[in-house]
Amino acid sequence: MSQVKKSGKMLNATNKLKNEMGRHFLAIEQAHRDDKPTAWATAGTPVELLYTMGVQPMLPENSATISAALKKSQNFIELAEEEGFSYDLCSYFKTNVGAVLSNADMSVGGTEKPTFMLSSDVICDTHVNWFQVQSERLNVPHFTIDVPHVVSNTTKRQQEYFKKYIREQLWELLDFISEITGNEYNLEKGKEIALNSYELGKVWQDIFELRKNIPCPVSTRDTFGGLFPLFTMPGLKSPIRLYKKMYKEAKERVDNGIGALEQEDYRLAFMGIPYWYNLRFFSNLEKWNAIIVYETYVYAFSKYTNPNITKEMVINNPVESMAELMLSFWYIYDLKTRFEKLKETVKAWNIDGVLMHDNLSCRPNACGMYDLKRKLMEEADIPSLVITSDMNDPRKMNEAQVLNQIESFIEILRERKKR
Repeated sequence: MSQVKKSGKMLNATNKLKNEMGRHFLAIEQAHRDDKPTAWATAGTPVELLYTMGVQPMLPENSATISAALKKSQNFIELAEEEGFSYDLCSYFKTNVGAVLSNADMSVGGTEKPTFMLSSDVICDTHVNWFQVQSERLNVPHFTIDVPHVVSNTTKRQQEYFKKYIREQLWELLDFISEITGNEYNLEKGKEIALNSYELGKVWQDIFELRKNIPCPVSTRDTFGGLFPLFTMPGLKSPIRLYKKMYKEAKERVDNGIGALEQEDYRLAFMGIPYWYNLRFFSNLEKWNAIIVYETYVYAFSKYTNPNITKEMVINNPVESMAELMLSFWYIYDLKTRFEKLKETVKAWNIDGVLMHDNLSCRPNACGMYDLKRKLMEEADIPSLVITSDMNDPRKMNEAQVLNQIESFIEILRERKKR
């Protein structure tokens, strides 16, 4: 059996993530050199269909997180604000605007001019407005997918109508791509891409299943970074191999009783997007022997969480299954559904408390958060803490204040454990 690293370390396999990121950026550069079609895409769009149609995807949101990690995002954001974009707008959007204005290299979060843009409001309507602005500035075509939100009183008949509505848009998207690129939809290639995407999502879910173990073998060091291929490379084989290596190593930790922390006293869930400019912040939890064992944001992008979406459905009807998937996304859930799913998660992962990121520039993440906190605490007796900050704008984080809040929260958990 291979040697398992001791506590507090990333999985060895996660270090290979740089290779996957490198492959992605090389593929973008190669597509531009060869004059092959490329597309900007927002998170939540069916990137698999782009790969199927021979289009190389680029995701400005992921590029924005690279800018933040390299301490470049604030400069790009301020450039966008000088252009008249509000202080309160999405910091991913403003990072992208500033990066384009600066002609920033991909290595620091820049993105090449695409053949066309693909957006959806499945997560946020800002995605659509963002790409409308940038498509006009860069003078490229833009296609958007409108996704209805499923609320608690949505009937089965309405659900079926929603699926049909999205399916029709996806077929329109394929016609749109054919018109622009000359490439035709190939069902066999679509099935292959769909199968790879399904396997990628399922291995990621298997990794999360291992995190139910006490001690937890995988921390945010692995999950926040390991998320990258789910966004940018669903449908390709190489990230599947990476995830399988991560799973194997995490399973060895479980078999040997080794956790990501040497001593694990408090198991936490984290709801929302992390602070990409300050990922090291999460290592502060270790001083209290606390570890995040579940992140709603990270898990959501494994996609294939709806038990009604089978492997056979995904392979045999790639386009139709994408419509079902877009209606199964965390961000279209109403308050009642989020509450129920969080309750189930807290029980399944043996979670002691929930950290909730009130993200100042992301309405879908922040909207309803205080109501959700109240329901969790009053109706389910689940301790919850709301932290106010931002995903990509370091000006909006007061680290000392947040640490004081968490310390007080840990003290509450400590007292509960004494009962």
